[in-house]
This record gives sequence, structure tokens and C-alpha cells, in this order.
Amino acid sequence: MMKKLLLGSTALVVGGLMAAPAMAADPIKIGVGGYYTFYAIAGGIDSTVAMDGTWTQYKGLNFQQEGEIHFIGQTKLDNGTSVGLHVELEGWNPSGTQARTIDEAFLFAFGDWGRLEFGGRDPASYRMYYGTPSALIGFGAIQHNTSFAWANQSVMSNNKAWFHATTTTNAGQFQDGQGINYFTPRFQGLQIGVGYRPKANLGQQAGALSGLGSPGPAGVAGVCGYNDPTTSPNCPSADYSWQDVFDVGVNYLNKFGDVTVALYGAFMYASFIPGNQPFGTQNYSNGANLTSWKQWVVGAQLGYAGFTIGGAIGYDNNGLGSNYYTNVDNDTRFYTAGVMYETGPWQMSFVWVGSFNTNGNGSASVSNIATGTGAQSTVASTGVPGINANAFNANSLGVLRFGQESVQKFEVGVNYALGPGVKLTGGGLYYAASGPSNAVSGNSWGILVGMDLRF
Repeated sequence: MMKKLLLGSTALVVGGLMAAPAMAADPIKIGVGGYYTFYAIAGGIDSTVAMDGTWTQYKGLNFQQEGEIHFIGQTKLDNGTSVGLHVELEGWNPSGTQARTIDEAFLFAFGDWGRLEFGGRDPASYRMYYGTPSALIGFGAIQHNTSFAWANQSVMSNNKAWFHATTTTNAGQFQDGQGINYFTPRFQGLQIGVGYRPKANLGQQAGALSGLGSPGPAGVAGVCGYNDPTTSPNCPSADYSWQDVFDVGVNYLNKFGDVTVALYGAFMYASFIPGNQPFGTQNYSNGANLTSWKQWVVGAQLGYAGFTIGGAIGYDNNGLGSNYYTNVDNDTRFYTAGVMYETGPWQMSFVWVGSFNTNGNGSASVSNIATGTGAQSTVASTGVPGINANAFNANSLGVLRFGQESVQKFEVGVNYALGPGVKLTGGGLYYAASGPSNAVSGNSWGILVGMDLRF
């Protein structure tokens, strides 16, 4: 769901939790806030053509909307510490029949010693990001609202570079997971944030966990670690999942004459804990090798006379090591740059994002697409693991295809403030996705017009 990062930069409130007990002068009172964004999008999305000649077709006009209602309350204790609660209620139906209703929910406390957050909240380093500015609300490089999309569904599901073509900050896969964040007070323009999450229950590359007791609702791992403010009385460990997620971020803000400067750096690490049915981290049928998850991102912004230029570069190993057979890794490297100009009620921007995955595990091919639904079937690898599996057999329909997968995004955005909390917004998008199979390739373009409300 959309995280409330600012259009051009991310402002972070300083605060934390004081250990000494204190009595509040006034009880907590809950206020209401939130946002709602609506777009009409027109354009074109390339079809995916399956190996048997069936294909998908996409309608060239679509309405998209997303919003949340926030309930926020806090009180200031007699010792100067403020303590409060933040709960976000989804203001829309995510995908037809999904029952999700709560996005983030967390406790917070802050004072002159820092800020502490506990519960379902984005990681600390994720929210400290400074990088490419964008005026196209919900589609920018800072954090694409995952509810908004205008691209080939097969590309979004299978191209391993897709995620970082839309999210160029650190630890973006771990949004809203149950955890704890701490931010230091800002000193001489410098602030540090750290976060910890006990477990991450995430999906992974197709085939990577096949045969390894994949975590999920049907397995023992399906009771904790989701990117939601959920609670479980117990949490399995040896279940092929990523655990003990640590992240650290730092940013620096300053002004030199008429020039503003913002710098950002972040790192994330999570341990991979295998199971014992079978024991190990490798899928011998296709060589996929799971390992500790590592990410890093650095970014910068400069502002002068209404212009803001910025960019970022990052690395993500996706929790995957080098393939057991190909010895090629599965890392994603991503780059982004852009410029925004602001004058009066207007903001305008141009953004480029490039995301590139080395694809050591290979790309499957789409064999069939169901008429009317777009549901895809892929050619499955078969055989005795490590002996005669067909994943690398050039004469087999199940052969994996190798070579870089990539997604490049070009974006033009503009918005105009009609009044406090009310903006008209619009622009244009172009995604170019490529790779070695029909499952990961396809371009799209769209023209957008909409409205964004903040309350």
C-alpha cells in the first residue's frame, strides 16, 4: 500500500521513548486524517503471446483509486515524552475479494532523545530516503504505490527487475511488517535510524523455493512475518524463511546559501533459515540457492531556485545466491535520476529508473494463456533433482532461458494545488521490459489525469 513519502523528499520527525514512568496530563484523543488518490489512465499495454499461440489483451482505458483513513492520537506525559497510536484503515477494496482492511498499526513515542515505533510500520531506513523527486503522486521512484499499475501482468509477476523499477529506497519488500524502529535526534543535520523485524514471510522468485517447503498460508510459516500488523502467539523458525531483519539508515540535511542538500545511505540484512524436509538451501532441480538477504541504497538531492535534482543507486541480492549449476548470481542493480521544478502551486518533474537483474536462475516461458481470464501456464521443469531434470535441456519445452532481465521506466509528472490538501495531478508513463522469455518481456505506455486529496 502507499507509504506517505513526500513528493520531492522524505521529512522525518525526530523522537523516541523515555524509560521513566510518568502520568499524562490529558488522556489520548483520537483524530482523523488520511489521503485518497484517483486516476484515469489511457494508453497501451503489450500482449503476452504464449508458446501455443494464445495471448492476452489489455483494455486501453482504466480507472484506478487508492486511499486510507488514519486514526492518530497522542498525549504528552508530564516528563516531556509524547506517546501515541497510529492506525490506518484501507479506504478501498484492494483486489475485488481480498479482505485486507488495516494497513499500518503501531505505537509511537518521542522526546528530545529520539523517536521509537513498535508494531506494523515501514522499516526505519525505508522512510529516511532522499533520492529522485517526482510530481506524479503515487507513481514516483521514491515509492511507487503498489495499488497503481499500468503494465503487462506477466512482466509484473515474472520479471525479476520489476520491483526496483518502482521502488528505489531500501528494504522496500518489508513494508508494514511487525517490528521496532528507533531514530536518533537530528544533530548538525545528521540523523540515524535503525530497525528490526523478527521474521519476513515473503514470496520469492518462481521456482526458488519449489520442493523446499515454501512458507505460506498452507504451511507452518503462514502464521507470522507478513507485511501487515498481525499478531501470532508463536512463530516457527526452521521453515525456509528470512528472519532477524536488521536495517540501518542515515541522512544528512543542510542548506548552504540558497542551495539545499540532502544525502542518504542505507543497508539491510536478513538471515535465511532453512528447514529440514529436505534440509538445505538449494533446489537441485533448477539450481536455485537461497541465502541471507542483503540490500544497500545511496541517494542525494540538491535544491536551488525552485529546482530539485536527485538520484539514487542500489543493490539487492533478493535473498538468492549464485545458481548451483550456472554459478551466476540473481542480483538486481538499480539506478534512478530526475529533476523537479516547483513554482507557486505547480510541481513538474521528469524521472528515469533502470533496474537490471542478472537472472542466474533463468526465466520460464509461458506455454498457454486461458481465454478471457489471462491466467498463464508455464512449462514446468521435471526429472530427478540433480540427475536428469529438464531445466537445462535445450531440447525440452521446460528449458529455462538465461540472460539479463530488465525494466526501464520514463515518467513525466505534474500537479497543481487547488487548495490545502487538494491537488490535480497527471502525466505520462512508459515502461520497457525485456528478457530472454515471453514471460518477462513487454512494454506499456499511458497518459494519466487524476486528483489527490490529503486530510
